[in-house]
Amino acid sequence: MNVKFLIVLVFSLLAMPLSLSAQVVVIVNKANTISSISTADLKNIFTGDMTKFASGTNITIVTYKSDTESRKKFYAALGKKYTECQAAILKRMMNDGLKPPAAFESDDDVAAYVAKTPGAIGFVNVANVGAAKVITVDGKKQID
Repeated sequence: MNVKFLIVLVFSLLAMPLSLSAQVVVIVNKANTISSISTADLKNIFTGDMTKFASGTNITIVTYKSDTESRKKFYAALGKKYTECQAAILKRMMNDGLKPPAAFESDDDVAAYVAKTPGAIGFVNVANVGAAKVITVDGKKQID
């Protein structure tokens, strides 16, 4: 086999998981009537400033316990650090009685929780949506 071909193949295979891991989507419970959201509203949700959807349903924030690729991509798209959002939520928990976010280790766990919890909103790799509903952010299906 041609060595040059093998080198190109190896680098192509190494690059594939990086592109797949960067495809993050926002998900909600299928009973939720929203189909799109703005980045500004996502910031307000994930800092605890927005606690209800337009329908009046209480929002349950769903995130990750550890620094996953999905979490990195999501908070970068919001233009916020995860720690900034957590500090804002903690302040709202202490001052206003905000419920803490549900936190999980994997995309599959996040998607499963969102799928079974009315009012839940989270984000996962596009390959791990499961039974949840994908909504658009600023008219786009995936977070940039």
